[in-house]
Amino acid sequence: MTDKQRKITLYTLLGILAVTLAACAGFDIGDVIQVKTPREVQQRYGLQARTSLNEASSEYEAWLDDVQRTGADWRHSIEKGEEIRSMLNELTLHGLDQIGPSVMGVPLLGPLLPFGAGMAGLFVGQRRLRKEKESSFKAGIREGTEVKTPTEV
Repeated sequence: MTDKQRKITLYTLLGILAVTLAACAGFDIGDVIQVKTPREVQQRYGLQARTSLNEASSEYEAWLDDVQRTGADWRHSIEKGEEIRSMLNELTLHGLDQIGPSVMGVPLLGPLLPFGAGMAGLFVGQRRLRKEKESSFKAGIREGTEVKTPTEV
């Protein structure tokens, strides 16, 4: 191979390399790279099993925002419920403190008042617990019917 042929070969290879690099600069590699999407996220948000890196990044940000917003709403609801519970506890304890001394003068009514209040609280708690269990069961049934079976996918 002569020097002239070597130069032509070298310039040709450099030209091909330059064209290849220019072509690669024209698209984003993140569109080519595929990542797995967790099954729960696929089902809830309707995503494919494998998505491009760029799409996965944007979907992850949307998912994270949704989870944080839902968590903050739930935490606010829990805190509000705890405030109501503590207020009602204070009212009932204050009421017992006010009624207690005057009831102590009546025979047998003094010991029966805390017992009666405890029994009332027990029955109210059981009714609420039963309602919570029923609503949880119904929500689970509803959610279970909405989940696609592997044959439907």
